[in-house]
Amino acid sequence: MADIAGVEGVTAQGPAAPRALTATRWSTLLGLWVVMLVSLPRYWFLHDTTRLLLLAILAAAITVALIGLWYLMAAAERHRCRGAVGHLIVCLAVGGLLIAAWHWTSAAAEHWAVVVSQGAALGLLIHVVLRIWRRRR
Repeated sequence: MADIAGVEGVTAQGPAAPRALTATRWSTLLGLWVVMLVSLPRYWFLHDTTRLLLLAILAAAITVALIGLWYLMAAAERHRCRGAVGHLIVCLAVGGLLIAAWHWTSAAAEHWAVVVSQGAALGLLIHVVLRIWRRRR
């Protein structure tokens, strides 16, 4: 079987293909997309058009990737996505609360867009670490 993009060991029908498209990986990409979207107002208020434009382009590219990967994913993994996305939502909320509490206690009351952006990034980090830790146990 032919290798995809010249990567050794990754074939269209080989054992690596089904393993690569998991619910955890899809939800992590979804989390990255959410972090990018909630970071857009931060750069909008800073009038940083360069970062805003780059972030918007990358968010659009990830949107296409999310849709494409959804259709390539096996039905069983699509079914598992509901739980993974639920876990992601909880982690994003926890991350947001932790960052909000940290900003509140340190009196570093920055703009709400910074708190939301940092909270989403922390939530995504929590999601990924917990999913990896759970998988290794």
